[in-house]
Order: sequence, then structure tokens, then C-alpha cells
Amino acid sequence: MPDGHEYNAAVNKPCLRNAVPTITLASNVFLMPGNAAWYPLTLMGTLEHAPQGVWQATSDEHIVIWCWDDLIDHDCRCHWSLLDDSSRKLAIDEWLQALLAPMRREVGDGLMLIGGCFVHANALSGPVYEWQTEFEQAFTRQLEAHDFHALHLDHWLAEKGRSQCVDSRNRYLFSCPFSMSGLASLASWIAARLQALRAPARKVLVLDCDNTLWGGVIGEEGLHGLKLGQDGVGKLFQAFQRAADYWYQRGVLLALCSKNHPDDVWQVFEHHAAMCLGRAHIAASAISWESKSAGLVHIAQQLNLGLDALLFWDDSPTERAEVRANCPQVEVVEPPTEIWSWPDALLTHPSLRSRTLTREDVLRQHSYQALKESEAWRQQSRSDSDFLASLQLQAGLHPLGPDNLGRAEQLALKTNQFNLSCQRYDKAALQHIAATGQVWLASLTDRFADHGLVGLCIVRPIDKHCALLDSLALSCRVLSRGMEYWLLAQIIAELRKVGVTRLLIAASHCERNQPAWQWLLTLPVVEVPNPDPAVFSQQHFLAMSLDDAVTLPCLEYYHHV
Repeated sequence: MPDGHEYNAAVNKPCLRNAVPTITLASNVFLMPGNAAWYPLTLMGTLEHAPQGVWQATSDEHIVIWCWDDLIDHDCRCHWSLLDDSSRKLAIDEWLQALLAPMRREVGDGLMLIGGCFVHANALSGPVYEWQTEFEQAFTRQLEAHDFHALHLDHWLAEKGRSQCVDSRNRYLFSCPFSMSGLASLASWIAARLQALRAPARKVLVLDCDNTLWGGVIGEEGLHGLKLGQDGVGKLFQAFQRAADYWYQRGVLLALCSKNHPDDVWQVFEHHAAMCLGRAHIAASAISWESKSAGLVHIAQQLNLGLDALLFWDDSPTERAEVRANCPQVEVVEPPTEIWSWPDALLTHPSLRSRTLTREDVLRQHSYQALKESEAWRQQSRSDSDFLASLQLQAGLHPLGPDNLGRAEQLALKTNQFNLSCQRYDKAALQHIAATGQVWLASLTDRFADHGLVGLCIVRPIDKHCALLDSLALSCRVLSRGMEYWLLAQIIAELRKVGVTRLLIAASHCERNQPAWQWLLTLPVVEVPNPDPAVFSQQHFLAMSLDDAVTLPCLEYYHHV
């Protein structure tokens, strides 16, 4: 690997005996051991230091930072400058491939965050080398190709300011290009991105209304007295609404939690010309004089989600404190003191950022609207069977592939209520399992919407005649339709084709997966021992014979596509 400034952090997740993760730092610069600038990382675990430049072996997370100014040697930079465009592109790609390919072999299925930046090779007029922008674009492409996560250090430098983060004196005296304040800022930047990758993205952005979506109180100022769309602060509230719409377009559900009269609030959404959000943007609402915590519980129930799926934004410190005290599962945003920073703070909030943007994220808004329509349809139906028969359910089974890998990861990491084993697999782990087992995704369309890929099924071989249902996860948007029975029937049919006569089902108790356990009670299964404790970590294993016909309900309502 080329010489140059490199920082390598290895994160070892805690076991039961050690509740705090260990973060080990290794670098070939001389400002690492005991440096107070790394304090933000100590909030995430115990900080340890390793010999300079030593790769840290761990099966969990690695964080690597490169400074291109020193990693790309002088001769290479000059050579690239002399090449024509096509030759330079090829040379840069080959250089990056040689740099990154060994990293994937070293880290295996672990999480890898990598950042690189030109610290000094910039002038007031722009980059010193004409190929810098081309190089950064190629680096981003290569990270995606190797399934690495980008730290976006160029964005960090742009946001925090190169003059504040870089110290040329440190570069030559200590082989570290960053200032003390720059290191502290970098540590905070890394910590935020690592935390965002560790925790599933929040699915719902819940917003207050008065002095959050608009300036003023609708019950006092009236429709035309609100600050919205005019110069100054009115434009700021419009920008904040556009930031909310940015997340809406990426599949985040929007909800309202406001102490107000409902008619007053909806009047603003329907009749104020400066509103950027409309009533159709709102998936759920709790507009009343109840406590905000009670309103959030109501919103979670409307959406059939847990409270830990909610991110709450309210301008009032009192309301934020009340929610933190009574709904600790809800993440409560602490807005910037200056409201002028609100739009950017919302646009960049890490808890809303999913690891992968998929087609299903875009479909989610339509799917929840369809859920409302289908529930109204259910109320008009004479029975559940009439309701299911009228839905025109069409389901499909799809093997894991490059086009649906991102969605498979989402279902594995984010599904809670109907998740039999609660095993959390990322893309690399899913691909590894698929190499020896079978990974399928299930799609669903009904008379109201195309719900996209809503189910994940992982089957692993035990022996020639026995297979293990390692994971079965189903989106909460399509529960109460019997799709879990249809999916199990497809699994059984696929296994019978290859001579499997016995199916083991793995299951674990985790927060909010009671619906999955209730479903298990309806199946003809018996509990059996763990077939291989060294490999499988689930809590319970149940066996089902495939020799005889297995009768499952609800199959008659589904058309296979």
C-alpha cells in the first residue's frame, strides 16, 4: 500500500461481559496517543491505541482515513497530469482498485467506513491538479463497487472550513495535516456517521406545527397572520418545509403532532398559498390538546410502527422534555439555537439517512396511503375472507441479486414486528449466505398499490434432507393479509424440489416481534435442539415435516406472479 498519512480505527462490539465497545486507533502520524481532540469518539466506547500504522484485526467495524496529498506520490501525480483523459481515467481506476481491493479481503463481512481528501492541494482558484475532481468522483464509484461506506471528508472540509481544520505546521512537525480543532471536528464527524450506520434509520419524521412549520400560532394570528413565504423568517420556514419534503421523497413518512384545533391546522395546509407541504404529504397526525407523548403513541399506532421508528422535532424545550421523559424510545431532535440553521440541520440529520435508497423507499408513501384505503375497505367488508378475496393480491418470489440487494439489507436491518429471528445481516453477509444457501425476497401488489419488495426469507442447508429457515421478515405495511403463509408455502415448494423433507425454523424473542411468535403458534411444528450452536445463535428451533401435505390458510387469495 502506498505510504502516506493514514488513520485506522477498529471498533470491537461489546459482548455480554463487556458492555462498552472498544475503539482502537492506529496511525502513522504523531498526534494520536492521548490526544484530547479524539474525545468525541470516547463517548462511543473505550479508546485504546495501537502501534503506528498497524492494521487492527476485527470482525466488526473499520474506519480508514487517507490524505491524498501524501498517499499519492509526486511522480504519480505528475504522470497523471501528462496523460490524456481516457488514459488518466484508466490509470486512476487501476490505482484505486489496487488500494481498495485488499481492504475488502482484510475486513471480510465487517463494516468499513473510508474517507479520503486532498488537504493541501487546493488554491484560492481551485484544485492544484486538474484531475482532482475526476479522482474524487472515481473514488466515490470505487467505494460503492466494493460496498464500502464513504465518510465524505470533502464535505466535512467544505462545511467546517479548510482554514479551521488544517494546520501546515502540524503537517511538517508531527506528520499530521490537521489542527487540534480540526481533529476534534473530524472525530465528531466520524462518530455521527458510525452511529447512523449502527442504528436503523428512523422511518417517521414527526413535526410540530406552530413556530416549526410556520412562524406564529395559527389559533392566535389566523391564516393570514402567519410568517410563511414572505421575506426573512417566512422564507426560512418554507426552506424548513422543503427539507421535510426532501426526506418525504426518500421514503420517510411525515406526521404532525400539534396542540391545536385540527380544523385550524388543516386550513393552513389546504389554503395557505406559501405552504410547500400539502395534506397528502402527511401519513398520520395527532392534533389535539393531549400531551405530545400521547400524540406520538397515537401516531405510532396509526402507522403500525414502534415508537423507536419516530424522530420528533418541536421548537418548545418543555414539549421536548415531556416526550423524552414519557417516550424514551422516540428520538427527540435538539434544534439549533439559531433558527436560520434549522433547514440544514434537518437536511443532514443522520437518523433519517438510510444506508441504501431503494425503489421501495419511493413506493412507501403510496403504500401507506393504500393502507388507509384498504382499512376503510375492510370496514365495509362482510368478513375477513371477503376482504382478502377482494384485494386482488398478487405476490412474487425473487432470488437475491444485485438489483434487490439493497432492499434485502433494509428488510434484514429494519424489520421488527414480523421478524422471526431478528438476525441483522448487511449486504456482505447476505451475499455470503446466498453463496451456500438461498435468499429470496417477496413482492406484493393489491388493488390499491404496488407495495414492492416487502418480504425477506433466508434458508440455509443443514444436510441433504434438512434445511433451516434462518430468517423470515415481513414489512408491517402488509400484515394481516396472510402473506406470511403464502411465503412459507413458496419456501416449502422450493425445498421439496431439491429433496428436502424436514424444515427447521429459527426464532428469537426480540422487542416487538410478538406478531411473528403468534404466527408460529398456528404452524404444525415441534421444538427441537439447536442443530449447530457454533453456527446458529437463535434462541429457539422448531421442526416441520415436509413429507406430508402441509395445509396453510389464506393461499387461495393469492395469485403468483
